[in-house]
Amino acid sequence: MTRKEGILFILLALAVMGAGCTDQEQQEELQTLSISGQWSPNTIDPHLSGYIPQRLGYAETLVGVDYEGKIAPSLAESWEVSGDGKNWTFILRDGVRFHDGTPFTAGIMKTSLERSFVQSEAIFGKIPVSAIEVPDNLTLEISLDSPFPSLPAYLSRAESAALAPGSYDAEGNVVKPVGTGPFIFESWKPEEEVVVVKNPDYWGQAASVDKVIYRIIPETLTRKLLLDSKEIQIAMILSPEIAEEYTEKADYSVLQQPIARVRMIGFNTEKEPFDDKRVRQAVNYAIDREAIVTYVLHGYGTTAAGLFPPNFYWANQEIAPYTYDTEKAKSLLEEAGWTDTDGDGTLDKDGRPLKITLVTYPERAELPPIAEVIEQQLRKVGFETELQILNTDAANSLRNKGEFDIFLVGRGLLFVPDPDEIMMTDYHSSGTSIDGWGAYHWHNDSVDELIEQSRTTSDMAARKELYDEVQAIVVEEAPVAYLNYYVNIDVATSNIEGYRLHPTEYSLHLENVSVT
Repeated sequence: MTRKEGILFILLALAVMGAGCTDQEQQEELQTLSISGQWSPNTIDPHLSGYIPQRLGYAETLVGVDYEGKIAPSLAESWEVSGDGKNWTFILRDGVRFHDGTPFTAGIMKTSLERSFVQSEAIFGKIPVSAIEVPDNLTLEISLDSPFPSLPAYLSRAESAALAPGSYDAEGNVVKPVGTGPFIFESWKPEEEVVVVKNPDYWGQAASVDKVIYRIIPETLTRKLLLDSKEIQIAMILSPEIAEEYTEKADYSVLQQPIARVRMIGFNTEKEPFDDKRVRQAVNYAIDREAIVTYVLHGYGTTAAGLFPPNFYWANQEIAPYTYDTEKAKSLLEEAGWTDTDGDGTLDKDGRPLKITLVTYPERAELPPIAEVIEQQLRKVGFETELQILNTDAANSLRNKGEFDIFLVGRGLLFVPDPDEIMMTDYHSSGTSIDGWGAYHWHNDSVDELIEQSRTTSDMAARKELYDEVQAIVVEEAPVAYLNYYVNIDVATSNIEGYRLHPTEYSLHLENVSVT
């Protein structure tokens, strides 16, 4: 090798070494955010299950929901409705592209919406849609058979997400969800994790982190252990007693947010003893709600009166909550024919003991201990209660088959930020007669009429009065017993900035989060 060749060799080697150092530095600058929650998507198709895609930010809808729980522009910049309330015009955001580079247009949104209305008919079948038209690339017109003021709120529902044509195979099945959000779907391992990466061409605020790994961990204690070892930076929905451990630790932050969710009991109104309103009311009086909030929830949450938490517009503020009154509970049970004829502490009627089953699930960690407290409180007024704590699917299967007496649930209320969905699903007879989470097989003609009237009433204040009346009737008739309103509790490591909980659980908005 000549001297000149030697110099060239050394320069080349240095260049290669320098390039290697640069790559390493760049790798070190890449930010990965690891978070964990208990819920797992059961499909890769956002039109079938959009909760995780919307929360992780790889799927977006026409309408968004702000931090006050109100609808806001998203992929649609604005919308207006005709005077008769039957024709809605949505003006789409210009310059948006899907993750594969395809321009976002009204035609694609029309196809995507039509598919979502079929795939999630249980949700969107409540909308009286007659036609969807596309006058131009940025205008979407939706025609209705009757006025329906809740339409924009329904179009914030995750299952109405915009998907690019490249999302589907030849049979129309989603093989990879291609959305428009601040993150791009990368991979999904069922029951294990979802991985998303930064969308550098996002139409809004670009994400700070380059990758998000969402780890699916149903067990609260396991999420805590991962947080302690710093394998994750955010542990979502921890139980109050676990969250309390982090309040004095400088390298962690405890975040809490009152949300549109209520813990409640649903009664099986089809069979004895809860086919009798007096027995349902007796349970309401027998439960010490304050004690549950204080001792089980460690003060995280507030006792419930009606369906909606008082910080939301739709709450009936005039509803008087059931008080803790064991004597009133005993009196109602006696009126219903339940007495303790043999002195064993359990009431009976016509030779049958007042023995019931209470079903709940552990994915929300506070529900089993609440169930134990309820069992003790009901014992004081003469109930014998068997607890069945099963995973969500198994518990819901029992409920749907009617193989329960009491079902304890954490019920999300405003996934559509308007009362129509929860009212139609949980309290209108068309919803209570099928599978669900609200009143079980309960029918009230006045409630049906009020809900139906509210569906076509455009005046917001008038709708509020109708829904207030529905809430009052439900509390009086007691097909359910409202216990307390949720405060979601997440814990993050102290190097996380910009993380904020949403009051309707609409999105995690991880594009606002950075790892310092």
